Amino acid sequence: MKIKQNVKIFILLTIGIFIYGYLGYSHLKDKELQEINYNLYRAAKNIPYYLGDDYTFKNMDKNSHTHEKILEATEILNEMSRANKVDYLYTIIDEKNMPTYTAIGGNVKKYIDKVKNRDSTGLYWIDFQALEDDSIGETIDILKNKTIHYIDSTDKGGGYRSVYLVLKSKDKRKYIAGADIKMKNLNLRILKKFTYIILNGVLIILLVLLLISTTRRILSQKEKISEELYLKSNFDNLTGVLKRERGMKELNELINYNNTNKMNKNIYFGLFDIVDLTYINNEFGMEIGDKAIISLVCILRETFRTSDKIIRLNGDQFLVVIESSLDSKEIMNLEERFLEKLEKFNKIKENEYKIFICKVFNEYKKDLSIKTAMKTLFDQLDFEKTQGDGVFYLLGNDIKKGIENEEFKIYYQPKVNVRTKQVEFEALMRWFHPEKGEISPGIFIPIAEKTSLIIDLTDFLIEQVKKDIVKLKTSVSLNISPIHFNKKYFSKEIITKHGTLKGINFELTEGAFIDDIDKSIEKINDLKKIGINFFIDDFGTGYSSLSYLSKLPVTTLKIDRSFVINMFECTENMKIIKTIIELGKSLNLEVIVEGTETIEEINMLKEMGVELFQGYYYGKPEELGKVIKKIDEKEYIKKI
Repeated sequence: MKIKQNVKIFILLTIGIFIYGYLGYSHLKDKELQEINYNLYRAAKNIPYYLGDDYTFKNMDKNSHTHEKILEATEILNEMSRANKVDYLYTIIDEKNMPTYTAIGGNVKKYIDKVKNRDSTGLYWIDFQALEDDSIGETIDILKNKTIHYIDSTDKGGGYRSVYLVLKSKDKRKYIAGADIKMKNLNLRILKKFTYIILNGVLIILLVLLLISTTRRILSQKEKISEELYLKSNFDNLTGVLKRERGMKELNELINYNNTNKMNKNIYFGLFDIVDLTYINNEFGMEIGDKAIISLVCILRETFRTSDKIIRLNGDQFLVVIESSLDSKEIMNLEERFLEKLEKFNKIKENEYKIFICKVFNEYKKDLSIKTAMKTLFDQLDFEKTQGDGVFYLLGNDIKKGIENEEFKIYYQPKVNVRTKQVEFEALMRWFHPEKGEISPGIFIPIAEKTSLIIDLTDFLIEQVKKDIVKLKTSVSLNISPIHFNKKYFSKEIITKHGTLKGINFELTEGAFIDDIDKSIEKINDLKKIGINFFIDDFGTGYSSLSYLSKLPVTTLKIDRSFVINMFECTENMKIIKTIIELGKSLNLEVIVEGTETIEEINMLKEMGVELFQGYYYGKPEELGKVIKKIDEKEYIKKI
């Protein structure tokens, strides 16, 4: 049945093509003749313009024009014939009742050759009798009695279509401006165009069939297209959650439905805000900022159910609408679940960034309007930012301002070699907040590490030490955060930003190296090229291991103060100190003991073989001016 139907369609289409072809051929023939007549008329009409106003026929004879003038006229007519798509252009006058050509041009080979050869023979003053043209009488009659005349004629060269325009020159003499087109190619031209029409017809039919097929496909995909349009207009392009307008509309509908039908379900709101998104955008770029937003949405989806609505209110604020019979305890469980997943995300070392969220959970009270409920929610969020957990993160903004406003000061604590009497220093950072007073490094360093501001602090510290080391005239060590050190491009960034750092040493705790020893070695070796040596700080308190210690290209071990405090009461501490000293000597590493405060501690450590000390006994951390004064007065050496 389907085959018969296709045969019928094919027959109908074939008949349609033939009818289309017949009508198209007739139309083409008429159109082609019209175009020929138009081209002839236009070409002949323009002859006087192209030949020039001074081209007159008064007292003209066969000697009136020089060869150069004749050839010039022919070249002009040759160019005109090509431009107007005709084969011949000419002018004819009545010379004693004998039609005579006074200018001839065209795109046929023999005329072009004559022009090229600079030969005017046959281009000027040729009468019809010499050409054996039998239309002498007809031509004379046209000159006397007509203004325009079309002629169809034939000769040995084939058929022609000609136009004679009877014009008057400035000397009032009548002449014919004529144009010819060969007709032998007319049928061929029509056939070519006819073939083109047929092909167009076939193409149109194919397009119709394709249109039918496409229409069916479009209709079958209508539901899919509608769904895509719905998603684009109602869901956020970046995260895929509900846009604010659509989300608030659905929230209103949900509340109205529950109120109208007296549903026994509670509605809870969770409002989430990325605290340091501005910093992430500024430090890492908008692309990473977008990733942070996407990461928050992923955590929200993992935390809540698919039936809960997630709405993007603006750039980094999201509202979660929870409709359920859940009680407040279960909501607290959801909050804890969110925090667990957030903490898990922030511990992933491959992440380029961490996200810190201020959040508020609240139950919607049925007697409140949506507007009031949302205002309350935002007020609570603002409180969290300024008074609650958000203070911890917002202090990060103060750190950035503090760097710009020079609130951070560098203090220097001496490290004394009792054998060589050489004094070096460790640079320690202090923050003097204009409103909160002095803020301990134990507070602002963890904040800086969590908000990535540790990079800014490190850059500030290095640049300040580079300036101060010129006055100190000795080497200076400074602490590097393990979080910063473990950044993928740590060494490259340090080299690019700060250049040569001769005399500056980096101190890192053991944990900084553990995760990827090979990468750590590569970074250390890169930085050694610009003059940096590495110390292991607080050695013995972390992941002490001979396997990694023997590989790391470090120069110094620093024994932590915790082993010194109870050294005399705890023999275990004494043994650990001795072991570290012996370990350092076996690996050709210097050993510094931190936190030495009494002469008794120093004397005991000297007996164990310690030569390098850092602690309050030799000097507390102080500003550069005081330190330089003590260096000049040799106060550090006097205590040796």
